[in-house]
Amino acid sequence: MKEEIAATVFFIARLAKKHCKLDRVRREKFAVELTSVLFENYKNHWYPENPTKGQAFRCLRMNKAQTRDPVIECACRQSDIVYENLGLPKEMTIWVDPGEVSCRYGEKSTPICVTQLVGQKRDGEFSRRINNVVERASSDYHSGTSSDEEGGNTSMSSSISSSSLSVPEPKCIPTVSNPNSVYQFSEFGQPPPMQNWGTYPKRKPYASEGYQQHSSSGPYPPHKSFKAYRPSYAFSGPRVDRYHWVSKNRS
Repeated sequence: MKEEIAATVFFIARLAKKHCKLDRVRREKFAVELTSVLFENYKNHWYPENPTKGQAFRCLRMNKAQTRDPVIECACRQSDIVYENLGLPKEMTIWVDPGEVSCRYGEKSTPICVTQLVGQKRDGEFSRRINNVVERASSDYHSGTSSDEEGGNTSMSSSISSSSLSVPEPKCIPTVSNPNSVYQFSEFGQPPPMQNWGTYPKRKPYASEGYQQHSSSGPYPPHKSFKAYRPSYAFSGPRVDRYHWVSKNRS
């Protein structure tokens, strides 16, 4: 566990050095505090016979949902430095497992190995490998991009545009199945033609209709009687549809 924690602290300290916001004294103080915090957290969650056990607990992670890792933030408080001065990428996960330390930049990329410590000792290859990983991490930090910005927003916008094209807006008011309903006409539809008044048959006036002119012997001829017409249609029964109910006991 001592070698794995030392490799993790060395890796994070090199990231801070690359960012050029902390001097050597403050970086060394942070490294001491981070080593102490990692030892305290990992001492009861370290299983050399089963390296994957407790892996989720031991990982150091920062992403869009959790911008600061709580373990690294605790070391920053104890060393009295600002978390952002470390220059860590916006999205990064570091797995500290028995015999291996690996990391991943972004939430969708492939993890890469920082160092393997099984049967090996730290030498020039150890530092060279960590330097290469630090270069990749620092380039990701300065680019300021995240996995959501690279691919997530594009797929989201395309799904939104496709859904808007596949579901057209309704252009008319929904009609009902009853042909006698007053809601049968749609907004953009043509109304049915009205029946011409000339097609109604003429009828004879009732005897009681009109005003009878009294006969007079004056020099003026009598006026013709005024005829009052009733409606030309007969009541055919109650009108019933989905929206109206009319009593049949209509007088």
